[in-house]
Amino acid sequence: MNHPERFRATRVLVTGGSRNIGRAIVERFAAEGAHVAINGVVPGEAEDLADELRAAGHTAVPVPADVSDANQVDQMLTLVCAELGGIDVLINNAAVPLLGRVPFFDLTLAQWDRQFDVGARGTYLCTHAAAQRMGPGGNVINISSVGATKAHRSAVAYDASKGAIEAFTRAAALELATHGIRVNAIAPGAISNARFQALEASVQEREVAPIPLGYAGSGDDVAGVAAFLASTDAAYITGQVITVDGGLSAQARQASSEIEIDSTTDGAA
Repeated sequence: MNHPERFRATRVLVTGGSRNIGRAIVERFAAEGAHVAINGVVPGEAEDLADELRAAGHTAVPVPADVSDANQVDQMLTLVCAELGGIDVLINNAAVPLLGRVPFFDLTLAQWDRQFDVGARGTYLCTHAAAQRMGPGGNVINISSVGATKAHRSAVAYDASKGAIEAFTRAAALELATHGIRVNAIAPGAISNARFQALEASVQEREVAPIPLGYAGSGDDVAGVAAFLASTDAAYITGQVITVDGGLSAQARQASSEIEIDSTTDGAA
């Protein structure tokens, strides 16, 4: 349920905010009155979403940057503060998606590095730059994955990078608590996207069979938790990881999936 005035004039930056989970988070915060900065690397996507939101009466600015590049991140945060007057909430959603499985002995160093550069390094760089510009009440929300604690087969780099993000979340929460800044994470499970929706019905049924609630989640499911964590209702919550997976990780044994339907954003933004 949206609360149109809950984040009135709150300044929010969402990395990887132009598609999938990131887009849903951007739209949720805008609908609740936030001024949103949309990061992305796919040409035109962040700009198009910002145009849509502005046409609907919201405040939105595109801020393209590669989150693995320290100089670009610093320039992005400078731009966000110039355009919005500061930053209150950072949502680290940028990731290299788990679109294909790579067996352990086929994994290249370049693939490993790219996962960590965008995911773990990007989360650190953006948090470090944003926290310096936040006052007490600042809020950082990192997007992890159930893969951080329940490994996917043939996804060593992806799962390891998500595990690093969760460890970073706890450590950063301790460091930044004295500055009045909270740091939490969300671990989505199977989140439906266009690729999943294009599958035959029988394949979709097989993929959701291991999920206790019986269906793949949506970006809105993750966005709702992000809005809660950013709100005053979560004022005493920090250093935590909230799992959003329809009960998938609660069971003792899960069927293995051949098709990845986690829809974290692609690219380095």
